[in-house]
Amino acid sequence: MSDKACVVHPAVAVPDFLAHELVSKMAYVDPLVARVIRDDRGDLHFHLRRVPSDEELAALHDKVQRSVAFLVATTREPPIKILEDRMDQPVFSADDPTVVLLRDGHVTQTGDGVFSLGPLVASLCRYFEGQLFRLGFAQGGHIYRFPAMIPSGFLEKIQYFKNFPHSLSFVAHLQEDMEIIERFAKETTCFDGTLTVPDHSFAQIQNLLSPTVCHNFYLMLANKTLSRTPMIATAQGNCFRYESINMHSLERLWNFTMWEVIFVGSSQQVKQCLLQAGEAASRMLQQLGFAYRLENANDPFFIREFGTQAGFQQIYDLKYEYRALLPFKNGTLSIGSRNYHMDFFGRSVAITLPDGSPAHSGCIGFGLERLAFAFLAQFGTNPDHWPEPVRIGTLGQGR
Repeated sequence: MSDKACVVHPAVAVPDFLAHELVSKMAYVDPLVARVIRDDRGDLHFHLRRVPSDEELAALHDKVQRSVAFLVATTREPPIKILEDRMDQPVFSADDPTVVLLRDGHVTQTGDGVFSLGPLVASLCRYFEGQLFRLGFAQGGHIYRFPAMIPSGFLEKIQYFKNFPHSLSFVAHLQEDMEIIERFAKETTCFDGTLTVPDHSFAQIQNLLSPTVCHNFYLMLANKTLSRTPMIATAQGNCFRYESINMHSLERLWNFTMWEVIFVGSSQQVKQCLLQAGEAASRMLQQLGFAYRLENANDPFFIREFGTQAGFQQIYDLKYEYRALLPFKNGTLSIGSRNYHMDFFGRSVAITLPDGSPAHSGCIGFGLERLAFAFLAQFGTNPDHWPEPVRIGTLGQGR
């Protein structure tokens, strides 16, 4: 093993249900970490960006052990609840589509977790977007458009900094100062894709890139008493979640496109809307021929909050994911989710029902790039082998 690698044997046993989550969290333990693999014995193999000093290596070991111990101590195994299982649907490819997509120029990686899509993949995204908007309109949704940014004050109110600090993407601009701007223009350099700027160049951060679509709808309704309920919005937009070394191919992007249908109203109204829209989403996936299952899940909270918050979601059945089969790796990929927020946003940003009580909310969302990737993994990259509605539909979307 080279000096740019090390092995950590966790001092506490890691249960199997937590293994995948643990490996993904190791990406944020130390900036030296370039890749993490967990072997069959439970040892963690770290591939590092450079040869560490003895002090850095000791610090890495300490941070890994503390993180593992905390995650294991605070997380309980959730009961698995599968609402739908259609994993036995026929699939027509066993190849990783990424190989062909990159080789033939259908996608181009322009940065970590950032891809440009050519006509083959872009037309699939447009086709799925059209199907999803029809679903949203059928639920009574009105179309909205939201900015890619969201104010930092809103994210603070909904405790996003506490629960998901590792995935934040910040929006910055230079201070309105002629000398600072001139110094930036003269001294700023870019080496190996990394920008080096003079100290104190940036103004205070006011906005971040939005991690999801529904947040901007709740921001629109903040500090308001709703005159009618349920309020139903449908929208698609760019979302941003930084996931470090976990970002790869179209499976996990920093910048991705999300479609959502969003419900705000009483608890009974939101639950009924989620049930009806969820049934419609399942019918759509079945008509498209997807092999998938719908199962309970949790959001990717940071280490300190993971056990408590994930457990809360699981106990109250707040989140379910549509997980599509990826035949080439005998695994699954979350392509969408159904989320019930209870009255969290109503309380956090003062969205009030006519009777004065906090509003409840929920949403169903699908990642368009993930939908396209899962489809290509199951049906292949040759459109001649796609189901006829998709093959014909994508021709009308510029393929």
